[in-house]
Amino acid sequence: MPAKSIGKSLSDKRNKSAGTIEKNPQSSKNIAFRQTQGSYVSDQSDEEMMSENDDQVYAESDGDEEMIERPSADEHTSGVAEAQSHEHKRGLKAKPTNVEIMALNETSLLFKSNLFKLQIDELLSEASVASGSKAMRGLDAALKQIRDELASMDSINEMTVDSATNYVRKAAKAAIGKPIAIPFPDPAPAVGMPLKLAFEPPQVINIVGSYPLGMAANIRDGFNVDIVVQMPTKLFQDRDHLNFRYFYKRAFYVAVVFIGLQQSVLKELFNIELAYMRSDVRLPMILLQPKGDIKHLGKVGCVIRILPSIAHDAMPLKRLAPERNHVRPSYIASNGITADADDSAQLPATPQYNAAILSDALYLTHLKYLFETIDMCPEFPRAAALLRIWIRQRSVHGKALSTHYIVGTQRINGFVLTMLLAWLLRGTSLESSAAVNAKLSPTTTAYQLFKSTIEFLAIHDFEEDPVHFGAAVDIDSFAENFGAVFLDPTSTLNLLSGAQEWELTELRMAARQTALDINHHGENRFGRIFLSAELTDLTAKYDHVFRLDVDISNFLSPRFGDKFNLTRRMAEIEFGHPVVAAQNRLSSFLSSALERHTRLVAVHPCADDAFDNGTKLNRRCVFFIGIIADTEGSRRLVDLGPNPDSQPEEAARFRAYWGDRAELRRFRDASIRLATVWGINGMSFENRSLILPRMVAYLLRRHFSICAKPEILDADDLLVVDKARPKAAQSFGDVGEPGSGSLFTLSTRTIEFAQTIDICDMATNEATYERAINGFDELQREIKDLEDQLPLRVLALHPVSPGLRYSSLAPPKPLDIGQGKGDDAFIEPLHAVIEFAGSNKWPDDITALHKVKAALLLRLSECYTAAHPNSQVDICNRFFGYGAADGLITGISPTSIGAQDKDDLDYERDNFLDIRHPASGFTFRLSVLCDREGALLAKKAQELEAAGVSARTQAIKQAHRRWMRNNHWRARHHRLILDMCQRHHPAASLTIRLLKRWLSRHMLLGQTIGVPEELAEQIAAFVFTNVSSGLAVPVSGYAGFVRCLKFIAAWQWKEDLCAVDFSADTREDGDGSTGSRAGSKVLAKGIWISKGMPADAYATLQTEFDNAQKSNKIKNALRIVSEDDPTAQWWGTVSPVLTRRLRDLANASLKCIVDCIGTGNDEQLPQVFTTPLGDYDFIIKLDHEILCRKYEQPPKKAYSTLDNGDMADSSADAEGGASGNGKAPEIFKNLLPSMQTQLQPQHSQQQLHIKQHGNPFNQPGMVNFDPVAMLVRDLVDVYGDSILFFHDIYGGDIITGLWNPSIVKQAISFSAGLYANVKPVSEEKTTSPRPLVKYNTEDVISEIIRLGDGLIDDFIIQRK
Repeated sequence: MPAKSIGKSLSDKRNKSAGTIEKNPQSSKNIAFRQTQGSYVSDQSDEEMMSENDDQVYAESDGDEEMIERPSADEHTSGVAEAQSHEHKRGLKAKPTNVEIMALNETSLLFKSNLFKLQIDELLSEASVASGSKAMRGLDAALKQIRDELASMDSINEMTVDSATNYVRKAAKAAIGKPIAIPFPDPAPAVGMPLKLAFEPPQVINIVGSYPLGMAANIRDGFNVDIVVQMPTKLFQDRDHLNFRYFYKRAFYVAVVFIGLQQSVLKELFNIELAYMRSDVRLPMILLQPKGDIKHLGKVGCVIRILPSIAHDAMPLKRLAPERNHVRPSYIASNGITADADDSAQLPATPQYNAAILSDALYLTHLKYLFETIDMCPEFPRAAALLRIWIRQRSVHGKALSTHYIVGTQRINGFVLTMLLAWLLRGTSLESSAAVNAKLSPTTTAYQLFKSTIEFLAIHDFEEDPVHFGAAVDIDSFAENFGAVFLDPTSTLNLLSGAQEWELTELRMAARQTALDINHHGENRFGRIFLSAELTDLTAKYDHVFRLDVDISNFLSPRFGDKFNLTRRMAEIEFGHPVVAAQNRLSSFLSSALERHTRLVAVHPCADDAFDNGTKLNRRCVFFIGIIADTEGSRRLVDLGPNPDSQPEEAARFRAYWGDRAELRRFRDASIRLATVWGINGMSFENRSLILPRMVAYLLRRHFSICAKPEILDADDLLVVDKARPKAAQSFGDVGEPGSGSLFTLSTRTIEFAQTIDICDMATNEATYERAINGFDELQREIKDLEDQLPLRVLALHPVSPGLRYSSLAPPKPLDIGQGKGDDAFIEPLHAVIEFAGSNKWPDDITALHKVKAALLLRLSECYTAAHPNSQVDICNRFFGYGAADGLITGISPTSIGAQDKDDLDYERDNFLDIRHPASGFTFRLSVLCDREGALLAKKAQELEAAGVSARTQAIKQAHRRWMRNNHWRARHHRLILDMCQRHHPAASLTIRLLKRWLSRHMLLGQTIGVPEELAEQIAAFVFTNVSSGLAVPVSGYAGFVRCLKFIAAWQWKEDLCAVDFSADTREDGDGSTGSRAGSKVLAKGIWISKGMPADAYATLQTEFDNAQKSNKIKNALRIVSEDDPTAQWWGTVSPVLTRRLRDLANASLKCIVDCIGTGNDEQLPQVFTTPLGDYDFIIKLDHEILCRKYEQPPKKAYSTLDNGDMADSSADAEGGASGNGKAPEIFKNLLPSMQTQLQPQHSQQQLHIKQHGNPFNQPGMVNFDPVAMLVRDLVDVYGDSILFFHDIYGGDIITGLWNPSIVKQAISFSAGLYANVKPVSEEKTTSPRPLVKYNTEDVISEIIRLGDGLIDDFIIQRK
């Protein structure tokens, strides 16, 4: 289009509507513009036509999404720009004007920062597509060419349906070489149907949508340019709205236009194909996608859509009211042969059918209304552009998932949000110059309009509070026939027609997250609001993702025969597509059945045969079901139902959902209710996380005959799931038969990698975190009871062990000391720090202070042993070892107090006390906290620094840092992680365990060689506490683990600050309710200031990060800070080499996860937890028999996949036990004796059954003895500069290594200070008087083998 100011004042066109192109009766190529108001009519040239179209009002197509407007030079500008334009006139020292002051206040208060404002302006500038610009000249010329081709098409006289079908087939074969069928909707017209089809060139051709006004945005998948072709009114009759007659004529019109375009020169410029508008087979359209090799057109990235329409007066709009019926049941029952007169009072309403016709008739009406809104509010286009970008970034339509492409109904799109913004600006007024009950002022800036619209979406429920433009509207008829109501300005069309409940819920949840992001002080909020790709990633967006593979033909009602169901058939036709009907049935059913357990149940179909063949029935379809779980409801062991006596209807519905799973129970409060029981008290975290997937699998199998592969249901579920299936169930086939539906999820399979061999060998759930924590609390009470016998009062015991904060790889294993039972292959102590009351008698010498600490531990051991004779108490030194009865290491005798060397760093040989608690079976390791020790180290460091002893100063500073870490930082970190896992986010525990397993399997976990355990826990904490991530907080271990991988793979460590905000745990998520669907509730206003880290605290962290960047301390290394640790000194940083390795492994793991979900096969899942060994220079194979921690490896079932047959369907074993036809009397299941024993928690020592895994050295009772870990530590100490070692700390049987090329491959001059094994290099020439030497890799390998004698089984050299 010619370059023309599209943002100029539109006051001269206030009373004009859309310009239209009318077919001139005298000439088929002479096009005239006619204004719908006024008498102006003139003939214009091509250039004038496109110029005039630039001034036309804005018409929006329902499916138009990715659009934005680029402001012109003379458009309304902000206060800052206006002030800058006059700055040279006023002088630099002039006082700021009111406009400048308002602009500055807007930047600081509204945008929060200058950067965010500049980013929004840059987004609108870069993404905008301006008609008439140089880049769009090719597109503008193509639009003119399309107009000419459409206007010059030849007429076709009336013909029967059969003749029209044959005509289209022959014409298509001549045009494209193959016949096509007319895209008739379902049901297609019957053979011999008395219907006349004809074709006339369009009477109006108009470019609508965002492009004419420059509001299109070239983001993600490009943008749409919509051309409306208005079918001549004479082609239609007065009652064509009945029984699909309008849609049959529309389909024939589309087919003729499609063939005509294929025969034109446009075929050389575009790929022309048919598609469905909003996935509705009643609304076919034509897509023209520019070919990539066409100059000035292939790089535009747009799709031109040709949309048939009718004049608004072609049919009386009142006939299309939602309560009216226009598809007669007799027509459907006879398969389109007859249409008898039906009793109109008994006919079911067809609101979706009526809305589809209305949407074709109201393009120009909406065009005029939006034009008037732009005239009223100049910032309206920019605000609408931001809303379009926002909704497009959250749309999964067209998103690839492995080999599938997600298809969305696109009912909630940019047009709907644009109309909502217009309603907020104009209220119920239909006048172009007035606003009644408006929510927003027309003088508001674009960003304020965007922000206010988002906050309105976050709190508004369109079902409870319908939105309409007109003042006097009969809203009841719309509310009865639609779930959510948002009426257009004509009060005839519901703009949310076809929008499913879960789509509105997801929109509301996305708006809430954005509202929090907008008011957050983080620097990257712009990317999270407008650019984040995670918002459309199904694998990370939902807590559980299920892949459903079904045959649609089994689900739909048969067309003929005894099984034909007219009610079902009418309902399926109403949705406009059979796949959409199945989608709606699945989502509504699961949302209702799981209302107390989920916040959102989203169902996404894929673009398979189901959408390619809209009227064929024999095809398969893949659905992806995404569930956002409720934190409490998804883990509830007993789901309470209604009382059968007081709520009979609800009880009948509850029984229909769950069948024999619904049991009548009497509870402690004397209430009698139906309930479903999914576990017993003391159930492990892993099993609790399986409750919701089990519920989904149970419901889908019972009501839809869909079996999970691998099986999710347990034996008890399989016994009752197939009994007495409800008659109203709409199945996708018979259970177990070929072609029936299948269900797949990774939520259950991923959890298996968090388990260990020894825990899986336990017969009961005795190894739990709660038991370890209770044992620690009991120990604390026992020690406090000894206060009278100790020199100092015990203030507290501070736990620091991962096993006492739900973050160890597996729950701590108890050991029955008295009976000699349990797994003692590796006994991991549970660490704690004991704090005594303060005293001024602590010595000022570090060595003497440690002797006093040892004396305190000795006294404590004597008192505790006397009070608990069955316990075993040892005081030892952490630098040495202990525990072997024959003195293999140092024996079990107490450490001599006078045996310490007189060194200021003797604190590294700090003593500790091991107590093997007889009651719980755990071993607790206690060390003494003394603040005087830290003060002495800090004072010593200051004295040495003042004296200029740099080497000694650094050693003392490092000593002080270690002391702080062991005594304060670990305790603080423990409290934060425990609070997060225990109170706020139960799924964080399983997420941390999966992340640690992933890191360890890739040999990157461990303080010595990889990521410290505490840093891994901080990575998981960041995922759960990031209040502005744009996604809901994870509620499952699977979702948390996937987001951790995405975080590792995508975070730019060198550029972006990563701060864990533990205070964000206290914020309310959703509506703050427990056990309800928070996503569907309406929030109170004024909650959008997110609770969390204060802005000044975050600014401090950002300042520290910027300073580290300036001093080049970041270096692209994994670095996480917190409010307590602003400089990341607690756990340090991960080296850039390992950070790159982590990023590569995370990307590869995510690809495997996506492929597993997309294909419905778990074959690649073990690869996620298997590290590639080809990247290492050498591999050290260890003797598997002497590995103390080999039982901490994943169980064998974790590596079993569907292909190897290890996970066979166990449903056949669960058959039988069905009751007879007679209805058995109900009893209270929880009062049966057998059930009472199951519900009682079992914590006695006699109930502990653990498979015996003895110590490989035949030394029972060795605590924390791992010779492989000691070998790795020695190797790092000796060869750490020249070799990088990697090892799985949880029982890995190999150690891998990488040579440091800067040391190994480089020849250097020999000197006496070389601390390495070198050999002379005689063949190289050098000018140095000293000989050249090179790293002696062969001898180093021999040294390693000798050092690991008895542990190393083989040494494999992969690269020299």
